Amino acid sequence: MKRTLFVALGILTLMLAGCKEDAGKCRIHGTLPDDKYDGKCIYLIALDKTIRDSVGIDSCFVKDRKFEITTRKNMMGIIRMDYHFRFGLQDLLVVEEPGDLYVTIDSVSSGHGTKNNDVLQNWKQMTEVHNKQYGQLISMYQDAHFSGDSLRANSVKAHADSVHHAYKDATRKMAAGLPDGPLKDFLGGMFPTSYKRKMPDGTIQEFPLD
Repeated sequence: MKRTLFVALGILTLMLAGCKEDAGKCRIHGTLPDDKYDGKCIYLIALDKTIRDSVGIDSCFVKDRKFEITTRKNMMGIIRMDYHFRFGLQDLLVVEEPGDLYVTIDSVSSGHGTKNNDVLQNWKQMTEVHNKQYGQLISMYQDAHFSGDSLRANSVKAHADSVHHAYKDATRKMAAGLPDGPLKDFLGGMFPTSYKRKMPDGTIQEFPLD
């Protein structure tokens, strides 16, 4: 009886130790669209170029169209295929946070599974819709402008500005609703509402951007 109890306690201790060890890990489970990528290397690199050298680069090889990367870094990262085989694959921005993140690397890449990465995926989709619509409007504006149709050009330009302002406001609201961390910093830095300037007398003054 004592031996059985001792073994059970030992197993429980190991399980708790394993849970503690995994608690801070970001486990990325990835899928690629074709087995031609098997044996190729895929990377997870820091978004911030200034800290890439200090934190190193995580990587692994693709097997059966799948890959797994585990990291403990709390930052924004980019999942990127080896540049020799990158054509047709979209880099994916992710939040390296504790939990299981499931990503698909394809012509349009996506990720889900952890709270901040779900928010990031929503922002990515919103950004893609904005970029398409805004790009079309700017093209229409340029056509009208160069053809001398100033009335239409001004109307289209106003529509484009409205679309872009709505996107900026939505991005700011997303950032405001997030807890402190790398994603809040990233989204909050996309469209700051003010900037600071050093004045001739040495003081720092803040000026609105909108």
